[in-house]
Amino acid sequence: MSIDAISLDDVAVRRLDGPPDTGFDCGHQDQNLFLYGRAWEDQEEGISVTYLYYVHGILAGFVTVCMDSLLLSRRERGVRVRYETIGAVKIAQVGVDESFQSRRLGRRIVADAIVLAQLLGEIVGCRYVILDARLDVVRWYENLGFKHNTAMQEHRVERALKMKRDPDRLAKSMRFDIRAVG
Repeated sequence: MSIDAISLDDVAVRRLDGPPDTGFDCGHQDQNLFLYGRAWEDQEEGISVTYLYYVHGILAGFVTVCMDSLLLSRRERGVRVRYETIGAVKIAQVGVDESFQSRRLGRRIVADAIVLAQLLGEIVGCRYVILDARLDVVRWYENLGFKHNTAMQEHRVERALKMKRDPDRLAKSMRFDIRAVG
């Protein structure tokens, strides 16, 4: 079957259980280097967990998730949420191999992370899926329902300025409210 004819029913998801298969390239060096240089080590240390997405036996994508918290301003959290910091599942890394991009696999990966957060939310209290979006994919995440984290981004900009880094090049802190899904 050709790659153009893939069906998301043909996707197999496996938890990383050792160094990943070679040959994956999502076109972004940071994500590729993470997958091959850090994912397994971080997982062994209990920092994050990486899930691999295979299509017809080919490594087509991955997502790395971990627990985090989200700083929200009063306006962002509304009147019913009393706490400034809220529990969240963080999509720490995500990548789709270039040969599988624009075939909705990325949407499936993000949807799976949202389901994971919903399951965890029933056990430990978790309200959001958060991530730091590269500037070139902010609009893609907005189309999936993610919103900008104003308070968190302001905090990150302050840190960048203190470290003499360009804040305009920072990834954008974003959140998805898992209660928004039926």
